[in-house]
Amino acid sequence: SGRAAALRQVVSAVTALVEAAERQPLQATFRGLRKQVSARDLFRAQLISRKTLDELSQGTTTVKEVAEMDSVKRSLEGGNFIAGVLIQGTQERMSIPEALRRHILRPGTALVLLEAQAATGFIIDPVENRKLTVEEAFKAGMFGKETYVKLLSAERAVTGYTDPYTGQQISLFQAMQKDLIVREHGIRLLEAQIATGGVIDPVHSHRVPVDVAYRRGYFDEEMNRVLADPSDDTKGFFDPNTHENLTYVQLLRRCVPDPDTGLYMLQLAGRGSAVHQLSEELRCALRDARVTPGSGALQGQSVSVWELLFYREVSEDRRQDLLSRYRAGTLTVEELGATLTSLLAQA
Repeated sequence: SGRAAALRQVVSAVTALVEAAERQPLQATFRGLRKQVSARDLFRAQLISRKTLDELSQGTTTVKEVAEMDSVKRSLEGGNFIAGVLIQGTQERMSIPEALRRHILRPGTALVLLEAQAATGFIIDPVENRKLTVEEAFKAGMFGKETYVKLLSAERAVTGYTDPYTGQQISLFQAMQKDLIVREHGIRLLEAQIATGGVIDPVHSHRVPVDVAYRRGYFDEEMNRVLADPSDDTKGFFDPNTHENLTYVQLLRRCVPDPDTGLYMLQLAGRGSAVHQLSEELRCALRDARVTPGSGALQGQSVSVWELLFYREVSEDRRQDLLSRYRAGTLTVEELGATLTSLLAQA
């Protein structure tokens, strides 16, 4: 019993030391995109308050608790990535490289989606629900050498570009300003970063809010205007279902969450889908017709009926039914718009 008591004391002392170490300000670090991030880094980026920083220092809160805060989690991990492909008929899930290998996605479409993944942190395997660096994904056989080289370039949006004049590590936006990356390509990657959690600070290895990115020279008003009102030149992502060029946010809005992992999947309609049977005249009518939802996230915004039709809240079965009736002439554009508005309000 004496030995047991002594052992309990040792275990208790070790546990206390571990807990104390976790609460020490110098040990208050978090796992960033490529390296550890200090609590002070998070505070300087306005991701935690002074009160939270002090609580970490005083030991009244833990690194684990802070890491679970929404603002911190989004900064360190990101979210809302276009992770893979979902085949609507069979409900089969697959990664972007697998969809390319099986000729389900065209090479250009797949590469752009993979570059967006690389530029926002990691290549995603939605089947195994894991994130890999470009190097890790290449070693796992997800793609070949040519794609690997292109994705390494896109990954520099996370790890940082090297200023050829100063040798300093600079961000994606700064590389664009110095013509180290083609503007259209850079806009596509930057938009994907913002859509998945914020502009990435490669020096500190985490995302920062847009206003902090302004102050650090990682973003500016002009670029904000470009992304807020994109032209056809800046719509760098292709929807295989509708054959439209879209922004990352627009394409993401059409993806559906996987019920098991929560990852967003680009759903692909089969050749017999009603959307593929629509004439261009009927498509144009849906694009021209606009509605203004009275509730929900789109309240007060003017949105085309065509755009609403592909929002993730509209199930594929419902979309097929509505389009078939519209094509047959038993449902007018106005009725279709009203039905979609009601569906989104309920969602």
